[in-house]
Amino acid sequence: METFSERLLREHQDAWRAMQQHRFVLDIEHDRLPESVFNRYLVFEGNFVATAIAIFALGVSKAPDIRQQRWLIGVLNALVDTQIAWFERVLAERRVDPADYPDDLPGVRRFRDGMLHTAQQGSYAQIITLMFGAEWMYYHWCRRVSERSQQDADVRRWVEMHAEEEFYQQACWLKEELDRCAHGLSEAEKQALSALYGEVLQWEIDFHTAAYVD
Repeated sequence: METFSERLLREHQDAWRAMQQHRFVLDIEHDRLPESVFNRYLVFEGNFVATAIAIFALGVSKAPDIRQQRWLIGVLNALVDTQIAWFERVLAERRVDPADYPDDLPGVRRFRDGMLHTAQQGSYAQIITLMFGAEWMYYHWCRRVSERSQQDADVRRWVEMHAEEEFYQQACWLKEELDRCAHGLSEAEKQALSALYGEVLQWEIDFHTAAYVD
């Protein structure tokens, strides 16, 4: 029997393939990503970590019980203690000044504001849909790309971080939690989550495209 998460993947195969074959992904896979593009992306993604912290915090506040809260708090700790520190170190080592890469581009705003607004106004199931959309997608392209080599050590480490078992288990947890949430939903509510999932994939496409905008 098809699970709800599998249904979403089936219903949005075109957007899924578009992200898996995005120029940003292929440039990393073929080890040809321009340094300026990666630097710009690091600024955009590093800034988004603060938004992700807010989203997961909202997830904690809307979670149905302590089991979900415990897992989400673990994710929050990793974002605060590990990811922010990684971005700070890498930007400093690469001598990237975030002020040189303003993140007010339409593609960046759509992703950031769309994700945050949904988390603020939406349900726990919607928050899980947001993060499943982002992390399941990221794991799959990074897992594929990790089988190739990247000369830039920071690009390589970024890929590895999202292809490792720990990240995979986080993505799997979101997938299973989304399926659990779907059990109690009406068909109309499921259709709304499917539409949201499709939006997340498009936001991701626009966000990564923005890294190429000078």
